[in-house]
Amino acid sequence: MSNQLSLTTIIESASKLPLVKVDRTDFLTKNLSKLCTPLQVQKAITEGTLHADIPIEILDSLANAVINAETLKVTAISAAAGLPGGIAMAATIPADLAQFYGFVIRIAQELAYIYGWEEIFTESSEIDAGTESQLTLFIGVMFGVGAANVAVAKLFGEAAMKAVTKKVAAKALTKTWYYPIAKKIAAMLGQKMVKETFAKGVSKAVPIIGGVVSGGLTLAAFKPMSHRLKKHLSKLAHMSPEEYKKFEASINIDDVSKDIDSEIIEVVIEEDITNCWVCTCGSENKGKFCPECGKAKPTGIPQYRCDKCGWEPEDRTRPPKFCPECGDPFDDGDIVLI
Repeated sequence: MSNQLSLTTIIESASKLPLVKVDRTDFLTKNLSKLCTPLQVQKAITEGTLHADIPIEILDSLANAVINAETLKVTAISAAAGLPGGIAMAATIPADLAQFYGFVIRIAQELAYIYGWEEIFTESSEIDAGTESQLTLFIGVMFGVGAANVAVAKLFGEAAMKAVTKKVAAKALTKTWYYPIAKKIAAMLGQKMVKETFAKGVSKAVPIIGGVVSGGLTLAAFKPMSHRLKKHLSKLAHMSPEEYKKFEASINIDDVSKDIDSEIIEVVIEEDITNCWVCTCGSENKGKFCPECGKAKPTGIPQYRCDKCGWEPEDRTRPPKFCPECGDPFDDGDIVLI
């Protein structure tokens, strides 16, 4: 079965699971009502959060809260109980992948809505090309694919910077440019990461026992992935329209499409590297005990590497507040091992 896996198949199957699709209006109403005025909530729903005079700091705080909430859910709920009846609906893929990507799709929608996106899923029961492409790009960002970062950055101008009411007429004209990029990312990411890195790497590092997603999997994969997407969307949201316009002008989509293959290969190599831990004696290991001094692998202590430039602190468990090489702040998105 693993040879038939593709990212597209996983997205299509996981999106059919109950509780995966997030209603944008309900989500924004429920979460913003506690933090904003009724007028701000209404404008966020009708025009998008970036046009509702809501401080970006509030959106960032909400994004962190949502990530924590979804992390608790994916940690505590088994594949069968977490998505009732869903495993039968997603029989074409392993149950653990169905659940994992179900929650990945949920958090991707929620973060997108927080930072200005319109409704991602259509009313149709079948996922359409636009929805699948956007989810592919989000997942690419979550896995650290540079080409996906650039594509989402450009898409941000159409999906979030422009008010929802002004996007409807232009949508049919602008949505197709990212389809080929998303398709190529899906093909390469599915082939290189889902079959190889995820199946052989993450599942070995964080085993799934009895169909239950362990807390280790959540901390080692789901939460850092979510923070990586949040960090990217937040960075874009902090730009003024003038700053974004200048940034957008520097994006060359043709170059992005050409660079996708090499980006994916780099991600696979990086993912394999991060499936290790550093002992206090300085030795890098992948087993439960250090072969140099015999010390056991530490549990519950996160190790960090800058997800922007790759810099590592001398003590990977105690990073500085900001990366000394690129200035990127250290947060959960920079965790490479728990």
